[in-house]
Amino acid sequence: MRRVLFDSDVLLDVLAQRQPFVVASARVLNLVTHRQVQGYISGHAVTNIFYIFRRQVGSETARELLSRLLQHIHIASVTDKVIRAALQSSMTDFEDAVTSEAANAAGVEVIVISSPAKPR
Repeated sequence: MRRVLFDSDVLLDVLAQRQPFVVASARVLNLVTHRQVQGYISGHAVTNIFYIFRRQVGSETARELLSRLLQHIHIASVTDKVIRAALQSSMTDFEDAVTSEAANAAGVEVIVISSPAKPR
C-alpha cells in the first residue's frame, strides 16, 4: 500500500471546513479511511494542528478531534536525525524540510499539500 504524508494544511482544511479547499482535501483524506493509502502526518504538524484548534474550539474538543484523526493516520517521527538532515537540506523553508525528511524516514512516497505549488 502506498504511503502518503498529508501536510497539516490538508487536515486543517477538512477539520476547519476551510473553503475552497475542503472538498479536495476531504477526497484525498478519504483514501485513508477507505484503506487505499496508508496516511501519515509529521510529528510537528500534530502540535501545530492542536494549537490552532485549541484557540478555535477549546482544548478538550481539539484533543478529541486529534484522537479521532490519529485512529486512521500514522505519525512520521521528527527525530534528531530528521532535524539534522532538514538543517542540511537545500529547501529554503525549514518547516517543509523537516516535513520532507520525516516523510523520507517513514518511507513515505508522496506528500500531499493544500496550497498551490511554489518553489521551496
